[in-house]
Amino acid sequence: MTTTEVPERYVFVNCPFDEEHAPLLEALLFCIVYCGFVPRLASESRESGENRLDKIVSLIEVSEVSVHDLSRCKAREVGEFARMNMPFEFGVDVGLRRSGRREFAQKKFLIFEEFQYDLKRSLSDVAGQDVAFHKGDFELVIRETRNFFKSEMGIDLPGPTRIAGEYHDFRGWVLEKKIAEGHSEFEALNLPTRELLQEMSDWTDLGRPAQFQS
Repeated sequence: MTTTEVPERYVFVNCPFDEEHAPLLEALLFCIVYCGFVPRLASESRESGENRLDKIVSLIEVSEVSVHDLSRCKAREVGEFARMNMPFEFGVDVGLRRSGRREFAQKKFLIFEEFQYDLKRSLSDVAGQDVAFHKGDFELVIRETRNFFKSEMGIDLPGPTRIAGEYHDFRGWVLEKKIAEGHSEFEALNLPTRELLQEMSDWTDLGRPAQFQS
């Protein structure tokens, strides 16, 4: 490593991966990148050779921060199953932090629920920990994520309203860029996770332009 290189700082992201939750996930990833960190997700690679649980544990182990969105811990209609992957992965992460291994002792968690006090009803063992709620609103995700990195990680950041405005700039920029590259509007707005993260990184490296210039 040269003296000008900075080690990447990773954030493990544990959240639902579905169409309904996609706008919240994209806003979360954007804010993490904006804060100077690299999101790590089990869905970032399509490689199927590695056991999923082993992949998740390895991502948790290299990440100094974890974001756990536990907003799907309850069924919404009769016959629907609650989503257990997210609380399970949260439990794995908590277990590592409490394992006695020094490298995990100071790990930071940002925990989301959908509405305030939901987790007191469904996962009371998180009592005593600060839990943010997003109400299914991507702007609340940006605000709470920004506030977490500002207060817990000491990152110098502008206010959440400005970051949300720059998120809209990024979305317009990447839409124009991808259409210029031959994508349809639908394809440009539904990029694979790895490609989306690369575009966020490229946009940052370009100085966060408000518009795409070919």
